[in-house]
Amino acid sequence: MIRWIAAACLCGAALSACAQPGVVPFGVCAHLGGGEEFADREAELKLMQAAGIRWARADWTWGYIQPNASTWRWDNYDKVVASAKAHNVTILPILCYNVDWAMPAHEHLEAWTAYVKATVKRYGADLRYWEVWNEPNISFWKPKPDAAQYAALLKATYQAIKEVDPKLQVVYGGLAGVPLGYLEETLKAGANRAFDVMAVHPYHYPSAPEDAVTAGELRQTREMLDKYGSKAPIWSTEQGWPTHISHAGPFGAALVARAAKARFPQRTAFDAAVLKVPGMPGSGAAADALHASLLTTPGFKVRFVGLSDLAGLDPASTQVLVMATGEHFPGAEYPAMLDFVRRGGLLAHVDGVPFYYAEYLEADGWKSKPFGPTIGRDPLHVGWKAWWTEKGLPEEVQVNRATAEAGTLTLPKDVPSTRWLTDELLKGDDRFVPLVSAYDGDKLIGHAAALYLYDSELKGGFVSTTMPLDARGVTDDQQGVYQPRAVLCALADGITNYFWYEFRDGGDDPYYNEARFGMLRRNLTPKPAYEAYAALTKALGEGTYVKRLELGAGTRALVFDAGETYTVAVWRPENVEAAPVTVPVGGAAVKVTDYLGAAVEVTANAGGVTLTAGPKVQYVTGIKAEPK
Repeated sequence: MIRWIAAACLCGAALSACAQPGVVPFGVCAHLGGGEEFADREAELKLMQAAGIRWARADWTWGYIQPNASTWRWDNYDKVVASAKAHNVTILPILCYNVDWAMPAHEHLEAWTAYVKATVKRYGADLRYWEVWNEPNISFWKPKPDAAQYAALLKATYQAIKEVDPKLQVVYGGLAGVPLGYLEETLKAGANRAFDVMAVHPYHYPSAPEDAVTAGELRQTREMLDKYGSKAPIWSTEQGWPTHISHAGPFGAALVARAAKARFPQRTAFDAAVLKVPGMPGSGAAADALHASLLTTPGFKVRFVGLSDLAGLDPASTQVLVMATGEHFPGAEYPAMLDFVRRGGLLAHVDGVPFYYAEYLEADGWKSKPFGPTIGRDPLHVGWKAWWTEKGLPEEVQVNRATAEAGTLTLPKDVPSTRWLTDELLKGDDRFVPLVSAYDGDKLIGHAAALYLYDSELKGGFVSTTMPLDARGVTDDQQGVYQPRAVLCALADGITNYFWYEFRDGGDDPYYNEARFGMLRRNLTPKPAYEAYAALTKALGEGTYVKRLELGAGTRALVFDAGETYTVAVWRPENVEAAPVTVPVGGAAVKVTDYLGAAVEVTANAGGVTLTAGPKVQYVTGIKAEPK
């Protein structure tokens, strides 16, 4: 898993894609080999089969199979393979990880390849693809990630697998993100001749699936492979959007309330505006959470505002403006926000260094650009520091304490701080009010939340917390809206097999992202993403991507060969207004369904069928000839 990068939309524009023979590209990640998922494997695999999911990626853990040099254990995996076959689901096993008795694996290749050979001999008749490690470019690799070490292990594994059966396919261990530098190092070290399939994990949540960064990374991956003579297809063996709750809601609202009372001590009621801009990073589920929490805060009247509202905000009638969460903000509208503070308003920000990335809405979506302190933070007299800006600071501090000025402010549990606000840029009679202080033992490191009260050329206030409140979760509904768009974009951008991370929630902590990636809840009840996956597989057949139709700027219209007929998947992302779109169907009697599989009424005319395209995918199925 990696941190997100904000970007704009390109889906279907960068690469030509061809289906991979024998591969139906609908997969999920599932921990079927152990724990409660092993116990519930029959129920999970039955649900996969019902949704048309054809692959399940699962650890084939060395430490379970060979707990010591002389013991072999196959019982769990024998049962998983048998269950998967019964439900027409193919397992993609991951050969992984280190064992205590041969640690690390790359220094014990004889023992590692013995495990590899024994495992593929046992299951190779049924499991034809074998992924070698998971995310070796991050902490799964011990003692620390090393491209040359992974290349050596991959080459040894490739040779061992091909000795068992030359027709077995070796999958490069799915990389965390798309780290092109690491990939090239392994290719230079000879890995280009040691795999049949390339795998990446292009996470950029909470950004929308159409982001230009992902499309660009996939294109560059293809170019990199070509440069080193590899024609391997590219798989996405992990991608997803977690539905965890952000601390930005309850803690952010409490922080805003404390700051408002300090800035306007004479007031008992406050009018607050929360910036919400569809498609802009930081302005999705976290903005919703802040809005919802402020609604339940005594004395607050809250409303959403858009970009066009910022220039007209009057501190006399709207005392508080809550920015988008994270390090992103609308660059073109910054002068309006600064003017709001200049005239006495309170500007509020949560999660990360404020004013770090400016977002500009361009023709193909939001584009993120570093804004620069002299334009962003300096006009608000906001300073900050971190270990990379000031020598001697720790990278992370676990102990954060509310100050006396914070009043009854309650800190979120187990949230560290990594950046700290400072008073070094104050002017005139400005005041810096620490609200959360970070300590390393008894040593004060800095302030992870603070209020700036201005009495200079600025007359209002600014409150911020740099604490990482993980404002990257999406709602269950938004996850369901994104799920088919993610698969569709991946296939259009050259991916030949796609695995959603993950099938089932991994825990009960509602604030922990890793516990909430599932399209099923832990009790196996479906979220909308499960229904959306089922609707997609039904509409697309075997998922053979053909081309993109040009149906107007901002419209995504992707054509798939569904067997005897064609399907067109149509939508317009959140940063594009919904609009009527006419899909050419060649006079065929077609059916239109929404992203959850429900029938949609449309208007038929001489040009085709006209539907209103918005963020929720719609499928036009039953088209007899390839749409032009």
